[in-house]
Amino acid sequence: MRFLCIGAGAIGTYIGGSLLSAGETVTFVERPEAIDRIKDQGMTVVRTDGTAYKADGVSIVPTASDALALGDYDAVIFAVKSFDTEKILAGLSPMIDRLPPFLSLQNGVENEAKLAAVLGAERVIPVSVCTAIARSGHGAIQVSKLRGIGIAAGHPLSRRICDAFARAGLKPALIHQAEGMKWSKMISNLLSNAASAILNMTPAEVYADPDCYALERSQISETLAVMKAYRIPIVDIPGVPVRLLCAVFRYLPAAAARKALSGAVGGGRGSKMPSFHIDLYSGSKENEVEFLNGAVVRYGEAKGLATPVNRLYYRTLIAMTRGEIAINAFDHAPARLRARL
Repeated sequence: MRFLCIGAGAIGTYIGGSLLSAGETVTFVERPEAIDRIKDQGMTVVRTDGTAYKADGVSIVPTASDALALGDYDAVIFAVKSFDTEKILAGLSPMIDRLPPFLSLQNGVENEAKLAAVLGAERVIPVSVCTAIARSGHGAIQVSKLRGIGIAAGHPLSRRICDAFARAGLKPALIHQAEGMKWSKMISNLLSNAASAILNMTPAEVYADPDCYALERSQISETLAVMKAYRIPIVDIPGVPVRLLCAVFRYLPAAAARKALSGAVGGGRGSKMPSFHIDLYSGSKENEVEFLNGAVVRYGEAKGLATPVNRLYYRTLIAMTRGEIAINAFDHAPARLRARL
């Protein structure tokens, strides 16, 4: 297959580089300032077993127009940050009719509607990347946990894309509930993400603390209530038993649930901090809490549902990102954060 990958960051490099290793054709579109670095370093994906694939002489251009001059494509891998979706779509508008269906890889549950508004729903294929990756030295992408990738079934291209991803070792699975897949993936992204950033606590510390667990349980309960209002099912996604995780929150006594989740969520990460914490402490002026907890708040408001903990996480972390609240205001102080409710 021929893929056009818009974005050569961590996710774009992981998926595009893996497809290249399997013999697929991939052309990348990236900012001009990053192209020389990528051409100089190549693209390297280090697998969980320690073996590595390095692609030299990568086909990478600064605009989609330049990419289309090289030929036609079967699918677009849309691997950009949610913050950039609308801006990039606006830049693609002159050539939108020449572009094939988009694989929507972003976290959150709102990007598919934005893409569909421009492309048409028939040209959007929801995808959830469940594999854990990280950057290592010299721009290499390290696969730390190969969980797999969920691809929405039902589109004429879904099976071909799944087969191409399988050849590339990406461990794909076709999921028949696309909306349920995206929301269930968001649940997995919510776990100890905002709390770790706001409180400067590891996921294991979050689930060991009763006050933190009370917030986490309410966060998930609110999200499940919103999903129920929209009749969105909970589905298991590759490598993540989301239905079991939700059952633990719903039915286990707090002490038992904290112990189970501390191992499943905290132990699985070790000392590595979640993405919200990394972004906040790196000084980034953007944080994906806008598209995760913020989405729960917006969907809840549309149905008249209260989502106080998601709102607390969302507003607090946005204020910290903007410098309106000191970054250490709630450092290891969950009771102080709960008081804001």
